[in-house]
Amino acid sequence: MKKFTLLFLSILLIATYSLQAQKSFSGDIRFQIKLEGTDDPNLLSSMESKFIDISILGNKSKIVQKDEMYSATVIWDGDKETYAMVIEITGMGKYFKKWNTEAWKDKNKFKELSYNYVNEYKTICDYKCQKVVVTTTNLEDDSTTETIIYVTKEIGTAKLNGDKYIGLEGFPLLQMEPVAQFCDGCFIVLEAVKVTSKKIKDVDFLLPDDAKNIDDSPELKEMFGIE
Repeated sequence: MKKFTLLFLSILLIATYSLQAQKSFSGDIRFQIKLEGTDDPNLLSSMESKFIDISILGNKSKIVQKDEMYSATVIWDGDKETYAMVIEITGMGKYFKKWNTEAWKDKNKFKELSYNYVNEYKTICDYKCQKVVVTTTNLEDDSTTETIIYVTKEIGTAKLNGDKYIGLEGFPLLQMEPVAQFCDGCFIVLEAVKVTSKKIKDVDFLLPDDAKNIDDSPELKEMFGIE
C-alpha cells in the first residue's frame, strides 16, 4: 500500500500546479518521475520507468498516468477555474471527481505561497528555465515547506496557475517536491523529457460518459486520499 500511495501521490503533485498555457501553445509534454534521497529498494522500485503525460490546449490541460492497477487522469480548465480527476481501476471501472472554483479555493484558504526567483537557469527540452524556490506556509500551524522548481515563460503564464502555484510566473518543467511522509529527506522529482507541439482537440478534455461519481464510493475516496 505504501508503494501504491507514493505512486499515486506523484500525479497529485503535478496535477496541482498550473497547467495554464499560452493560447499559442498546443501539444504534449512527457515528465519522468524519480525518487531521490533514499536507498530503500522497495520505494525506488515503485518509481522505476514511471512517466506522466500532459496535453495542453490554450487554458485547458489533461494529465494521464498509467499503472498496472489503475490509470488516473486530471483535467484542468483554466478559463472556468475547475478541475476533475478520472480514475480507472482494473476490473472496477471508471470514477470521477470534479472540483469547482469555490471548492479548491476553500481547500487552500490556509495556504500562503511566496516565490524566490533565483538568477540560476537550466535548459530542459530546449527551453530556458529559471530556478524558483517556492515556500508554502500552513497558516494553521505556521509550518513551512520548500519546493524547487524550474519554470519557462515560453509555455506557461502567470494568469492562471491552478491551486498549487497560484500567481507563479511561468510553467514548471522540473519540480522537486519533498515527501518526508515516506522517507526523511526524500524528494519526488518530475522533469520534462519531451515537449511536442501538435494539434489537440477540445473533445479530449471532456469527462467520459461511463464514469461514476467517486463521491458515491467512500472506500475508494479513502484509498486515493480524495476529499
